[in-house]
Amino acid sequence: MTSSSYRNVGLIQFLLASVFVIWLVFLPGFGSKFAWPIANPLSAMFIGTCFALRAFEGYFMWREPNWTRLRWMSWGTMAFLTFIFAATYWHIDLLNWQPFNLITIIWFIAYTAEPLTIPFVEPHGAESSGNLPKGQGRVAISSAMHNLLLVIMFVAAALGAMLFINPMKFIANLWPWQLTAFDARIMASFFAGIVFWAAKMKFANNWAEIRMGIQGFILFFGGHFLVWLFNSIMGRLNMTVSAWVYGIVTGVLATALVILYFQQERK
Repeated sequence: MTSSSYRNVGLIQFLLASVFVIWLVFLPGFGSKFAWPIANPLSAMFIGTCFALRAFEGYFMWREPNWTRLRWMSWGTMAFLTFIFAATYWHIDLLNWQPFNLITIIWFIAYTAEPLTIPFVEPHGAESSGNLPKGQGRVAISSAMHNLLLVIMFVAAALGAMLFINPMKFIANLWPWQLTAFDARIMASFFAGIVFWAAKMKFANNWAEIRMGIQGFILFFGGHFLVWLFNSIMGRLNMTVSAWVYGIVTGVLATALVILYFQQERK
């Protein structure tokens, strides 16, 4: 059973992430008014789509009391929060401090406080490592799903490292649209989270423990594929080789996740 403090953090996360999704995905032209100026609408839509996974995570932190169905989140959540904390303070001078911007203040407080709060509100000890409650199906995770999680870890680790460590020297020259270092490091935070979310899932023994996590990955990669498809059709994306790679990789991963998800559900 999760604590009321944990559920409250989830509610706040869900509300904030939902606002970020609406703002950046559906109103990308206003990205320059965000917590920091996101000048490129494609970057705004990419980051906004990433926040859909955070909204998904926050919703279930708030509404799901059973920790055994949530513990796949623990490693990735701290990885994401650590990287986004570092990115925020690395580029703190670039936040939209002037004129007064409420979303900047909210961003600064949220991503300073949450990394320091989560470790103390998550379940610990025997409660955190207990078995599934009686009555929940104990279906083994297929080797194909384990292999796909390993592929996701590899892709996310490579992208996260290139986007965070020194983005303007290499990855910015290959990315399908123009990046800034701040945008790149925020993007890297999500890939860091995905590496550790997937790693935690690989240690699980039962499908019921990771079912929700796979749903989140389908939302993440499927969302990015749909955004890529929309921008391609609208002519907003210059269809270079890297743009095609972006669409193909997200589409293939989303499709593979959906296929394996339903295979697991039929067991």
